[in-house]
Amino acid sequence: MSKFILPFLLSLMLGFPAAAAELDDARAAAVKILQKLEQGKRKEVWKSDVSDWFKQRMTEDAFLANTTVVNAQLGGAGTGRKLIQQNQADGNAMSGYKGAVYSFMFGTTFPMAKVYEQIVVIREGSAYKLSSINFVPNPN
Repeated sequence: MSKFILPFLLSLMLGFPAAAAELDDARAAAVKILQKLEQGKRKEVWKSDVSDWFKQRMTEDAFLANTTVVNAQLGGAGTGRKLIQQNQADGNAMSGYKGAVYSFMFGTTFPMAKVYEQIVVIREGSAYKLSSINFVPNPN
């Protein structure tokens, strides 16, 4: 039995750096998407950064309208984006998505509001793509 423990522990240890690198890459992609949205590059985000999975569930017009309304309510670019929480999961039972899911929550201050930005990205091909985004007022 003990001859199986060492290989198992080694495989776990060797797997963590890869998983950590994937999480770092996914977080960098999520931040880049948030920055593009702040800059008003909504059409660019739709064309290059939104997952096919998400596009099957929301139209381009709805995405552009929703992100325009949110941007107007926030009043411009955010400052002090702070990572509050990050998670990696294998799929999402509620949505039925199968595959790696990376979710992030940032605390960000905008000219007109403090919010929690909740963003989820998934891997499509070699890129991390937007699959969900939500902004929640931060009363703290």
